[in-house]
Amino acid sequence: MKLKKILTAALTSALVLSFAGCGGNNAATTTTAAPAETTTTAAPAADKETKADDTTAAPAETTAAPETEAAPTGEKLTLRVLTCRTDRVQDGHLDEITAAFEEANNCDVIYQGYTDYVSDVSTMMNTTDYGDVLFIPDTVKLSDLANFFEPLGTYDEIDSVYNWADAKMYDGVVYGIAHRGNVSGGICYNKKVWAAAGVTELPTTPEAFIEDLKLIRDNTDAIPYYTNFAAADWTLVQWAALVLSASGSPSYENDLLINKEDIFTPGGAYYNVYKLMYDVFSDPSLIEEDPATTDWEGCKGAINNGLIGTMVMGSWAVSQFAEAGPNPDDIGYMPAPFSIGGQQYAQSAPDYCFGINKNISDDVKELGKKYIKWYIEESGDAEAEGSIGTLKGSKMPDYLEAFQNCVLFTAAPAPDGLVGVFDAINNDSQVGTWAGDAANFKIRIAEAAIGGQDFSAVEAIFADNNARWAATRDANAELAAYLAG
Repeated sequence: MKLKKILTAALTSALVLSFAGCGGNNAATTTTAAPAETTTTAAPAADKETKADDTTAAPAETTAAPETEAAPTGEKLTLRVLTCRTDRVQDGHLDEITAAFEEANNCDVIYQGYTDYVSDVSTMMNTTDYGDVLFIPDTVKLSDLANFFEPLGTYDEIDSVYNWADAKMYDGVVYGIAHRGNVSGGICYNKKVWAAAGVTELPTTPEAFIEDLKLIRDNTDAIPYYTNFAAADWTLVQWAALVLSASGSPSYENDLLINKEDIFTPGGAYYNVYKLMYDVFSDPSLIEEDPATTDWEGCKGAINNGLIGTMVMGSWAVSQFAEAGPNPDDIGYMPAPFSIGGQQYAQSAPDYCFGINKNISDDVKELGKKYIKWYIEESGDAEAEGSIGTLKGSKMPDYLEAFQNCVLFTAAPAPDGLVGVFDAINNDSQVGTWAGDAANFKIRIAEAAIGGQDFSAVEAIFADNNARWAATRDANAELAAYLAG
């Protein structure tokens, strides 16, 4: 199978090592946006934590973790783990799989779940109390990682064992390791609905995608595309995951900087992806009747039962949709409908990365390192959730069959001198390719489309973001130094 051959090369054989033999190296923020899971926040107020977004990074000291095989003795420790998976907190799944770890390490693991994870945890990080092990919010700049998180090893060390070692790395030091990975740049769909509509081949271009949605509209009772607009702060961010796949280039974002290109250039990946969003959202016959009243939890059962045909979501959503009703086998995952010279591409990317709060005691830090190693290598949770395992050589999930003719790649790290620069320009310009605040271009495009404005309104949004991007890029000293040579 072509996909498996490509992945075998990209995800080399597993080495079972402790963090003493691990490491990482990161470019810009290219991780897949993680799910906002279920509807309640589980953390008690007394247990909430901290974060500062805008501090400057202190230099990081790299310390290798000790071997983690032996179970600790003596006083029983408590490890607080922050997660966006409120559903898995509530259904007891995380407690159940962690019981063996607790027994082996004479500890208690307490999970605290947050529905609005990034916002809540980012606020908590204004203090020093933000849990012990946590998913690193994407709001933390790479250059700021050392201010908040414990070093886990060097890039070469971590990369010898784990995929996506550079996802949360700065200056050769790794501060976060992906808890699992996804195929970025795909679309969830109900296979039975698409077949009933008469679609015999999955689309490979935006035009074909639109035509297939029209077939669903004309030949089934399903909503062709569900916008999830009411939860726009994170659901529309899912479209950002299509960009690198649409570009067909692992170094696409690095090249935008080096070539000093506008971020929204006609024919470019950002432009093409968000033009497709506009084209879908602007046709009332292709989307739900009232996007302002969409329901994330309700849509899971709806797509499972064939009431919805299609949603742009990361591959993490496949297992949630499959579990939401009696028809798990009807849930499929297709590549983004973009081609370069007739070839489709797809990016594999890390989901949230585990980090360890640098402010906690040394014994809890060591327990946290053991937990991360156990979760990735032994818990089996990535496979259970239909995700790509972080440990190199992990088995690929079966649902990626539709990607067998895609070229699958991981994002290229930034070259020396440009590490963190895309991330800095992205944040400082307030373009926010992965942001979902009300002023962000994704929200504005969706509002323009749903509100019946023509494409000229979107072109104005593109122009505004291009201007802010260019001004911030041209003022960036690190990029200027790199280009000067």
